[in-house]
Amino acid sequence: MMTEPFLSRWSRRKLDAKAEPAPPPPEEAKAQEPVPAPPPPPDLPPVDSLTKDSDFSAFLKAGVPQELKQAALQKLWQSDPALMAPEVMDLHMGDYASPVGEVVKTAWRLGKGVLDAAELAAEEEEKAKAAPPPAPPEQDS
Repeated sequence: MMTEPFLSRWSRRKLDAKAEPAPPPPEEAKAQEPVPAPPPPPDLPPVDSLTKDSDFSAFLKAGVPQELKQAALQKLWQSDPALMAPEVMDLHMGDYASPVGEVVKTAWRLGKGVLDAAELAAEEEEKAKAAPPPAPPEQDS
């Protein structure tokens, strides 16, 4: 018995697959099945009557309409100032647009490394000499 060459077998299997009817896509299969109705929402208090001490967990259960969940969560965030305040330790709360060179003073100089106290003092003197002297105050006569 002679074995069939790989490409011939591959071509035959592709043609056979085209001849067979394709199974229905999963979306069509789901459309044919009846969708169960969501359970009715439980008895919930009015959103306006909620305070920071109220139990909001009932609004987060399954079966509660999304609009009602959102309204309850908004009421929760508004009811307690501690929840509205930004997190103090959040790294993304800083103002990264500020120039870092003016905020952070360092003893590191490019090409020189870390400067000691004498070198820093000499650098400050050079800056003071290079800066123009302050203008004398104008006298009104």
